[in-house]
Amino acid sequence: MNNKIIQNLRSFSSLVWELSKAGTLIVLIIVIVFLLLGDGSGPYVRSVVQNVGELVSIISSEAIIGIALVLLAWFMIPKINK
Repeated sequence: MNNKIIQNLRSFSSLVWELSKAGTLIVLIIVIVFLLLGDGSGPYVRSVVQNVGELVSIISSEAIIGIALVLLAWFMIPKINK
């Protein structure tokens, strides 16, 4: 029973991770379209770029450093355990 629950949690975690990567890729593609086309890229693309800009301005440098350290630990710990 516990093994099935753990397997379901792993598959759900895997699904959430893949959806997060896909969402990030979509936002990056929209930003690239804006950089290539400028203001003529359309209202949706401009609104996404504006929202990303607001998000970046809200996040402090300390928070960025903290996120970078967490990501570094996330990727380094499995390599150390091998």
